[in-house]
Amino acid sequence: MYLKRLESVGFKSFAERIKVEFVPGVTAVVGPNGSGKSNITDAIRWVLGEQSAKSLRGSKMEDIIFQGSDSRKALNVAEVTLVLDNHDSKLPLDYAEISVTRRVYRSGDSEFYINKQSCRLKDIIDLFMDSGLGREAFSIISQGKVEEILSSKAEERRTIFEEAAGVLKYKQRKKKAEYKLAETQENLNRVEDIIHEIEQQIDPLKEQAETAKKYLKLRDQLKENEISYLISEIETVHKQWQTLLNELEKEKIEEINRKTVIQKKEAALENERENLLKLDTSIETLQSNLLTTTQQLEKYEGKKQLLNEKTKHFAENKQKLESGKQDTAVRIDQLHAELVNEKKHLTDLLALKLKNKQKVEELESKLTTDQENIAGTIEEMKSEYIEYLNEQAAKRNEKQSIDQQLQQISGRKDRQDEKFQDLVVQREGLTYKFNETKSGFLSKQRRYAEKESLIKQLKQKLEQERSQFQESQTKLYQGYQYIEKLKSRKEMLEEMKEDFQGFFFGVKAVLKAREESKLQQIHGAIIELIDVPKEYITAIEMVLGGQAQHIVVTDDQAARNAIAWLKKTNNGRATFLPLSSIQERFIMNNVLAKIDKHAGFVGIASNLVGTKDSFQKAVNHLMGHVVIAKTLKDANEIASLVMRKYRIVTLDGDIVNPGGSMSGGAGKKKNQSLFTRDKDLQEITEKLQDFERRTNAFEQKVDHQKQQISLIEEKLDQEEESLSSWQQSLQELRSSYKELEMKLASVNDNLSIYDQDKQQFNQDSEELKHRDKALTLELKELSQKLASIEKKINILTNQETEFKENQDQLQQELHTNQVSLAELEERVKNQQGKTNTIKLQLTELQEQYDSYTSDLEDLITFNRSKETEEDIDHFIETKRIGKSELMNSIQTKRSERSERTQLLQDRERELKEENKQHQLFIQAIQEKDVKANRLDVELENWLTLLQNDYTITFEKAKQTYKKADNPEETKAIVKQLKQSIEQLGAVNLGAIDEYDRVSERYTFLTVQRNDLVEAKQTLYAVIAEMDEEMQKRFDITFTQIKEEFAVVFKELFGGGHAELKLTDPKNLLDTGVEIIAQPPGKKLQHLGLLSGGERALTAIALLFSILRVRPVPFCVLDEVEAALDEANVVRFAKYVKLYSKHTQFIVITHRKGTMEEADVLYGVTMQESGVSRLVSVRLEETKELIQT
Repeated sequence: MYLKRLESVGFKSFAERIKVEFVPGVTAVVGPNGSGKSNITDAIRWVLGEQSAKSLRGSKMEDIIFQGSDSRKALNVAEVTLVLDNHDSKLPLDYAEISVTRRVYRSGDSEFYINKQSCRLKDIIDLFMDSGLGREAFSIISQGKVEEILSSKAEERRTIFEEAAGVLKYKQRKKKAEYKLAETQENLNRVEDIIHEIEQQIDPLKEQAETAKKYLKLRDQLKENEISYLISEIETVHKQWQTLLNELEKEKIEEINRKTVIQKKEAALENERENLLKLDTSIETLQSNLLTTTQQLEKYEGKKQLLNEKTKHFAENKQKLESGKQDTAVRIDQLHAELVNEKKHLTDLLALKLKNKQKVEELESKLTTDQENIAGTIEEMKSEYIEYLNEQAAKRNEKQSIDQQLQQISGRKDRQDEKFQDLVVQREGLTYKFNETKSGFLSKQRRYAEKESLIKQLKQKLEQERSQFQESQTKLYQGYQYIEKLKSRKEMLEEMKEDFQGFFFGVKAVLKAREESKLQQIHGAIIELIDVPKEYITAIEMVLGGQAQHIVVTDDQAARNAIAWLKKTNNGRATFLPLSSIQERFIMNNVLAKIDKHAGFVGIASNLVGTKDSFQKAVNHLMGHVVIAKTLKDANEIASLVMRKYRIVTLDGDIVNPGGSMSGGAGKKKNQSLFTRDKDLQEITEKLQDFERRTNAFEQKVDHQKQQISLIEEKLDQEEESLSSWQQSLQELRSSYKELEMKLASVNDNLSIYDQDKQQFNQDSEELKHRDKALTLELKELSQKLASIEKKINILTNQETEFKENQDQLQQELHTNQVSLAELEERVKNQQGKTNTIKLQLTELQEQYDSYTSDLEDLITFNRSKETEEDIDHFIETKRIGKSELMNSIQTKRSERSERTQLLQDRERELKEENKQHQLFIQAIQEKDVKANRLDVELENWLTLLQNDYTITFEKAKQTYKKADNPEETKAIVKQLKQSIEQLGAVNLGAIDEYDRVSERYTFLTVQRNDLVEAKQTLYAVIAEMDEEMQKRFDITFTQIKEEFAVVFKELFGGGHAELKLTDPKNLLDTGVEIIAQPPGKKLQHLGLLSGGERALTAIALLFSILRVRPVPFCVLDEVEAALDEANVVRFAKYVKLYSKHTQFIVITHRKGTMEEADVLYGVTMQESGVSRLVSVRLEETKELIQT
């Protein structure tokens, strides 16, 4: 067996995936400090099961994950795989090749795999145990191991020999045995303490148990006598209560008849009140009409006076308005004509003024030009013209010089091109190939990066899918467990329902007989026949109590048959409700009317449950007289309203009994009752169906996730395989690219002078051409400037001549035009004022015209729409007659109202007296009702006492116990028994069972104490055996290592002598180990007196001695020869090479001598900051290449 391959990704500085191929023999790993060589050792140590982050040079396990660099982000996972060749089947697995993988996430989660199958860390440790590769084996030797030998004391150095002897596992077992021994002693002490306490408890418990037995005997006697007394009292009270109820029934019927008569009279009075109200409404309507008629009469009388006044002056006003309107219209037309003429005249004046003003400005411009200024300007322009001519000549000369320089540069360039033509052609070819190769390389590099990114994404997606799959699978298993719980619960409820569990013995027997058709006309127990809403379950359960198990039958015959069957089969007792004979119980309507308005009133118990119409009679019988309220406070208030005649139950199960007594508090919590069983079964069935449906859908989702993971894994394998081929192709392309780059650089070096000259030629040519082009533009611009100046000089010369000829004439013309302009400006100003005055007058006249028109229209409209005086007089007369009639009607209706009011008051007095007599009758009924309720409460209290204290119904008590012949004497016996029980004091009924339990425990603990004493002796014997085995193994292994050390020391030092000595040979379990060495040519001396190199080589000799005693399949040596000089390094390396025939060596080294003896050489570099890479060389192949 040997180490075949190491694969790693994300481990410490190995950010990228690496593969390190190992061969039998010696593999050396070299590289500068900090490049990551020792990370390979840490990776191997980690996979073999190392759990200490400190041993891996970290503070916590997450530190081994790649932390990122300047150019790379940190990774979230580290993974290392060791591939071992197992052809010799040294490892206990039936595989020729075994891969062991360990993975850790930044979250702290870890995964372990053997041959890609998930496993535990313990499985990996067990796999390598006794194979020479375990954590305690010498398969990895670092500088720390050498330092441990050199610097440790003799007693501490013993640990190395214990590891080699395999004693450490016995030491650990011994520690566990000692820990168990301490636990056993502690348990023994605890047991003895408990036994001591129990011994103190047994005697008092025995006394308490005897007292409890005496109490039970007295309690049975009390039960028998008190039940007999209660039977007698209940029968007596029930008889009195029944008689009173019969009397109440008759009086209540009489009360209803009286109330009916009163209600009829009240209805007649109400009708009379309504008629009286209608009469009042009629009177109010007549009064309103009278008011309206009076107002209209006054209005028309005023209107008549106004009409007379306006008719008298109509003609005069109309003529005046028409005359004013006509005069205003004529004046408006005149002003419109004047405004048009004046606006036209103003426009003509403005045009003439503008023309004159332009003429004045033109003449002023001509006269303001000075003759001397014109002459000076002409001289300046001539000077400027001469300067431009000189500049033009200079630029033309510069342009000719530039043309000559360009011809010279072109000639020199042609001669240079001819000289270097071959090299230029070669460079052009290489440049083309280089660019083409570079383009292909960059393209492939991008594709390679894309594939790497794709693989990274696939891995992330795979991890995500696996995580989701694991989470989904966990949820699915939880779903399975929950479904099994629901199924179990459902089956239990169904069994309870089928077996009628929870029912009284007799009831259960009858219901089963009904199912087996042994009894007929049995409809079922009340609890089976009603449907109770969830919010009322507690209340209805308290209402019914044991009555919920009363059995509903068709008639009395069916009930008698069932009772006879129970007697015959001796199956207990039951209460039956024959539908043909039971009486319904209700609450009176007047009482319902009172409580219905109360906010806390929920309803009547019988109305809150659902049942078939055929069974409603039985429900009303049991619950028709029970009120349900929201809270206990509401129940008290409702009880006051109903005179405490009815039982009131709250939604929480508290009860206000007839008569005012209350019961309530915290009841015992029940997981399931008869009232909730069917609902629980239905809910569980629905929930089960829903969960099964969701679980099936979730199973499909999990299967789909599993398929997705398989697809991603398959795609990932394909992409990784493709990436490997791409990596090889990219490496080849990189080599070609680098080769062309070197050739091109060589040619460029040879053509550097040519390139410099050519660059200079091009630069000079460009500068000259640029200057030539600039000169051409400048010459063109100068020509244009010269032509412009010449033109301006000619114009100024002509102006100067013309000015001298026309100066006096222009001055006279200017004066004439200025005078004319001033006159025109004054005329325009006057004309504008005149026009504005006409506009203002026109606006005022238009407003006056509109006013005349409006007043005239109003006057004509009034004259056309006016009524005649005769019409108004007729209307006034009509209204006066109507007013008189209305006043007479009002007087008549007021008289009628007075008579009806008097009659209504008389009848109300009669009805009030009748109501008073009725209330007295009701009060008498209520007094009897209260008395009946008190008897009912007393009866209920006796029944409750019977039910609560002895858990027995009255019917069963009557059948089971004998009625007291002398109630008073029985009552005295009951009193005496209660006193005897009180004299016993506090009775601990649990003392009987507690005494039995403590006695049993005392016996059990006594046996346990004996077992612990025996176990203690056994552990002492086991520890002695392990000590003997450790001494034996240590002695044998030390002797073998001592012999091998003497041999190996001579081989490594080339002579000399060395030996190992025990500091205390008689105490092999604790003795230390001294190392005595004598290098060639020196005296025998202690290890501490040797030089640093000698000490290191001696320690290495000891380690090799241990390896020879306990060989391992492979050994990792991490810079163990760092302290040796070159000569010792060569001897060390040759020894490693020689011993590599038996053990595979992986050596981390800096030393040349060690490298020379290696079969394969790996270089670790850090080209990119913080990221390690590997370069491999097989030295055997290198030698063959050198020879060829």
